[in-house]
Amino acid sequence: MQEFISDSPTSLITQLKRSFAIMKKDLRIYYNKGPVIIQGILFPVMLFFAFTIGRNIAPVYIISGLMAMVLFLTSTSIGPVVFPWETRQMTLERLITCPVSIKTILLGNLWSSLVFGCVFSTIPLILGMILFFEFQMNYFLIIMGIIIAALAFSSFSLILSVPPTDMPANTMILTILVKFPIIFISPLFMPVSFAPLAIVSPLTYFIDIINIGLGIESSFGYLGFFFDFIILMVFSLLSLFAAFFLHEKTITRRFS
Repeated sequence: MQEFISDSPTSLITQLKRSFAIMKKDLRIYYNKGPVIIQGILFPVMLFFAFTIGRNIAPVYIISGLMAMVLFLTSTSIGPVVFPWETRQMTLERLITCPVSIKTILLGNLWSSLVFGCVFSTIPLILGMILFFEFQMNYFLIIMGIIIAALAFSSFSLILSVPPTDMPANTMILTILVKFPIIFISPLFMPVSFAPLAIVSPLTYFIDIINIGLGIESSFGYLGFFFDFIILMVFSLLSLFAAFFLHEKTITRRFS
């Protein structure tokens, strides 16, 4: 499989530009596909009502919990379906014969998932601004949190598309089996301290960032927001490099 043509800055910039072209293609083709709509839009709505109906939840936790759930599910909805869908349509073969590496293709998938997640996660933020206008929001911190968390979740979604199948339904089953346990152990619509297992979930650190942005003290001490950003960045890099490695090992099996 092709790697980046060389290590020169010009080559890297060229591959990066090509990854943005792949991003545009993914957003244009996959944003309205069934698996993306179900997992990225319908699931957050259903889970929100399942978590909140009949419960007396503080507004700050409604906003942070809903934003975390929406961002996680939308950022991980496009990545898992692109490879099986294009394998089935036999467009992946044509894409690989182009002067792009597998890493460039994965970066294109990453950018599309990141944009998709960032756009939809702003909806609960705007609703929170309208319904709970008494909050003194730190918009810079919240926006930075959305971007870094979308990067982390999108990188993670690339791992979910590793199995060399041409059936998007197969990856949907895998993503449900992986993502729902992460959601249920996360401190959605509650203080982080109420969920002792939450430290293993990347959603926890995004929720903590949003809570700080809404005026709540961090659950991880005075410099908790630095800790949150570091954890999400490390999770993002580990997921991305794992996706690079695993896809390079399995890509040829998609055409056998």
